[in-house]
Amino acid sequence: MSSAGLPDKRVRSRLAIIAFATVLAVLLGFVVGAGGAYTPLFYLALIFAAFRYRRRAVYPGVLLAALYTVIEYALSGSPGPGILVGAGTLVLIAYLLGYLFELAGGRPGGLHLRIGEPGSGAPACDRSTRRLIARLSSRDPDTRYRAAGCLGDIGDPAAVGPLAALLSDPESGVRWKAVEALGKLGSPAVGPLTESLKSEDVDARWMAAVALGDIGEPVVIPALMRALDDEDAYVRSRAALALGAIGEPARDDLIASLHAGSGSIRRGAALALGKIGGENAVTALIGLLRDPEGGVRQRAASALGDIGEPAVPALISALRTDDAELRQGAMDALVRIGRPAVASLIAALGDDDWRVREGAAVGLSGIDDPGSVDALIRAFGDEREEVRRAARKALGSIRKT
Repeated sequence: MSSAGLPDKRVRSRLAIIAFATVLAVLLGFVVGAGGAYTPLFYLALIFAAFRYRRRAVYPGVLLAALYTVIEYALSGSPGPGILVGAGTLVLIAYLLGYLFELAGGRPGGLHLRIGEPGSGAPACDRSTRRLIARLSSRDPDTRYRAAGCLGDIGDPAAVGPLAALLSDPESGVRWKAVEALGKLGSPAVGPLTESLKSEDVDARWMAAVALGDIGEPVVIPALMRALDDEDAYVRSRAALALGAIGEPARDDLIASLHAGSGSIRRGAALALGKIGGENAVTALIGLLRDPEGGVRQRAASALGDIGEPAVPALISALRTDDAELRQGAMDALVRIGRPAVASLIAALGDDDWRVREGAAVGLSGIDDPGSVDALIRAFGDEREEVRRAARKALGSIRKT
């Protein structure tokens, strides 16, 4: 890759997207009849707006639709339904193109649309904060990217403001590098990153959540709790993981939100509590297995599975109930924990409560551990048919594997 521009592959990818967007816009306009010799100019304007503003291109689309309506009314002299259809089509095209360009940005595996990560042959970082800050204004995205990375490595708090300004960079890879750098700068960057959680740009929001989790300052807990209700699922998940990374200082707020928050907040809180663990978190998550929303119950079971062996005794105790949803959630969580739960489940086959014995057999069926075979065979003689049936099923499952 050259220092003068983006990789050839990236350039070809963008050209392909623009070509596809052009064909899509023209075909859609032709099908629904958004006509007029001037409309190709509108399409070009929409493509540029979508490239620059992503889904916010719908706002320029509304303006062009209004202009289209005025022009068509002046030419035809009557506001027929075709004019309204054509105007609506322009708004629809603007949204579709913006969505397409936003999808092209994708979600990160490591870095988001990573641009020009310096390799072993790249020059070492300039140690001058002043010169690096000046390079953040370069027209070359690679230069901005490398300067942001170097500022993060140097760790000078004077770079916080300039790096925060880079969060609105048109290149998502540069934005990500700026957030990564702010995360390295620590406490001085908390303010700008917290503000970024309110950004209209979805990428800026999830990137800020990741960086705040890396910094780990408890002062950001309220802002991250609000982000659990973000309209974007990816932002919500990053905020939850950030709260999990902050750890114990966030536990009480997360537990409280299980009773007062929306479904998305409860799911996010469960995810975070699964990362934090602890007796109080286990108790709260077991209670969440009764939640009216299936997605919340599944997330709670998954979180208990993340906590692992420390959650096993409480989960086995939760089997002593006639609440079918709670029993099912507890068994699901035990299966997720897997082999670390086997010894406790084998012991539970001898419990005085038949519901515990049945649940233990069901859990062993899902884990498929050969070490439980003898205990399951002994359960064939249980006084309750429910237990015997669950033991037979479990043994059959283990033999198949």
